Amino acid sequence: MKRKKKSEPNYKYTATFEAEVFSCDIGGGSFISKASLDNLESLIPNGINFEDNIDLLGVAFNAAVVNKFNKNGDGIDSKTAIEYTKNFVHKPTNIEHDKDKIVGHIASAGWSEYGTSRIMSAEELEGYTKPFNIALGALVYKSANSTFAEAIEKSVDPREGMYHSISTSWEVGFSDFVLAVGSEYLEEARIISDPDEMEEMLGCLRSFGGCGKTDSGEVVNRLITGKIYPLGIGYTTNPAADVKGIYMKPDNENPIVIKDKRDKNISQSEKTNVNLKKNNSMETEKVIDELKDLLADKKFSQEAIASMTSTFADAIKEKDEEFRAELTKAQEEKEAVATEHAELKSSVEELKSKFDAAQIKIAEFESAHKAEQAVARFNERMDVLDQKFDLEDEDKEFLAKELKDIDAAEEAFASFEEKLVVLWKHKSKEAKAEFEKQVEARIQEEVEKRISRPASKPTEEAVASKTEEEILDGAETTEAAIANSNEGSSRAEQTIKEKFSAAFDRSNIEIS
Repeated sequence: MKRKKKSEPNYKYTATFEAEVFSCDIGGGSFISKASLDNLESLIPNGINFEDNIDLLGVAFNAAVVNKFNKNGDGIDSKTAIEYTKNFVHKPTNIEHDKDKIVGHIASAGWSEYGTSRIMSAEELEGYTKPFNIALGALVYKSANSTFAEAIEKSVDPREGMYHSISTSWEVGFSDFVLAVGSEYLEEARIISDPDEMEEMLGCLRSFGGCGKTDSGEVVNRLITGKIYPLGIGYTTNPAADVKGIYMKPDNENPIVIKDKRDKNISQSEKTNVNLKKNNSMETEKVIDELKDLLADKKFSQEAIASMTSTFADAIKEKDEEFRAELTKAQEEKEAVATEHAELKSSVEELKSKFDAAQIKIAEFESAHKAEQAVARFNERMDVLDQKFDLEDEDKEFLAKELKDIDAAEEAFASFEEKLVVLWKHKSKEAKAEFEKQVEARIQEEVEKRISRPASKPTEEAVASKTEEEILDGAETTEAAIANSNEGSSRAEQTIKEKFSAAFDRSNIEIS
């Protein structure tokens, strides 16, 4: 049997769970929500002097929701959460799950009530089936990435555009799972653990490339079971919907600045009697004079005072120039943004005007098109009815009025046509043609019968009983050649068959 390497993980799968960060200055006195972060205060690590450890930032957050599946279709139950939450402690935190961008570590773990962030105990969660949070406390290394630390601070400021933009996504390794079908809430879902049934539905899971639903629309989620391996936290800009809020202590009047480890120096701005940023209105000469007075009070020699004053003056002038340059640049950037905004506003208004004009033209076109369609549809339907029925002028006038009010749908016209077939059965061209065909057949049949009837000498009684007309009809005809002055030739007199046919011609028969 192949021996497993120690470096190989004891799990086959990984999953991430996203949530928003609650941030604060560890040690109390934070500017936080009374309904959320106050309740998480017990998770903030104790025993750290943050005045001495200026490179640390404390954060607390609801890391994931238990008994409810996340947007990736993964979730855990109460039993798993209670058993393994403590294993998150001392695991690393990074940016966007990039293990080369470690920015801190997890320092504490617990649970909180879903929606209120009230801390909950393990005893309280025994047999608990409703959703609740896994809550964690962590440290952020300011010196590891000062840009990220500043982003955390801005994300808690409602005045900043980054407000509530920082979230967490915790990663966990595991090997076993079952399927939860039918609901995003575990207590409402149907659990499927049979291997054959699971195999049929694995393709529906988001983690397996599916859409998270069956063909019938039922949601399919993955419930992680067995032993899990918490791997750490990734800070992300992708916010979660279930946990809201990032909070932090307001900025100090004289904040301590920790630069990135990639910077040349690590420095801090300390409170002094001269604050150049707050005294921009003070003239350089006045500042220098005040410095001279301060140095004289310390009983420095005139040479030392002159040397230090010169050094201070040069430094002040340099910083003043830098400050003014930055101020000018900022003003220019502000003006550029304002100009760009005005141009963009003008462009948007122009586009809106063009869009409105286009909408009007489209509406006119659609109206004309609909009218053309209506006329074509009317003519087509009139042609259909004209071909089907023998119509008088008053019939056509009636149809014109009725067809205008009939819906454009073919089903509506078909229904109207069916009614006319019943009401105008006597006007149907097809029915008339069939009737005439039948009459013609009867006439032809009668003619054939008379022609084929054998000749017999009538008795005297029969002769006596016949009318004069009948006798004439039965008389034999003689052929005679009659000269025709209008024609160059003569033709034979009609035969008996032709006479019968002429007598029974359709024009000589009145049908009632």
